[in-house]
Amino acid sequence: MTAIEKLTEAELFAGLSDEQARTLAGLASRRNAAAGETLFRLGDPADEFYVVRRGRVELTFPLVVMGETKDTRFQSLEAGRTVAWSALVPPYRLTLSARASTEVELLAFERSRVLQVFERHPVVGHVVMSNLSRVVAARLHEVVALWVREVQRNVSQTYR
Repeated sequence: MTAIEKLTEAELFAGLSDEQARTLAGLASRRNAAAGETLFRLGDPADEFYVVRRGRVELTFPLVVMGETKDTRFQSLEAGRTVAWSALVPPYRLTLSARASTEVELLAFERSRVLQVFERHPVVGHVVMSNLSRVVAARLHEVVALWVREVQRNVSQTYR
């Protein structure tokens, strides 16, 4: 499998032609992280986003447990998944934290360079941003599911 075919299998780049994917692939830089390494923290500026090439990344959020703040796993992402999508959406702040749960290889894409491609090739921008809306919607669905379970648990305890 070629690097271009691998890139078009990534959720953010699905539907791009080989030529369009090649344009974006030229922007990518590789980033490696060891298992347990923090990639970024909630609230940090988001200047680049990543596609997991190999390994597993955990998205986390801080949760106070017995007076101590712990990073709590929200979702685990494997090859082809998007990390730090906030780099493409104002105000460009990360909405979760991330850490490598295994040794990880990421493809990093700098926002400013990607947006320049979108300006020159609006079809590419449309495809990527449409895919991004699916990524964000899926994460929102996960958050709502967690929230509903918690509300249900609280209501059940209240009305025993």
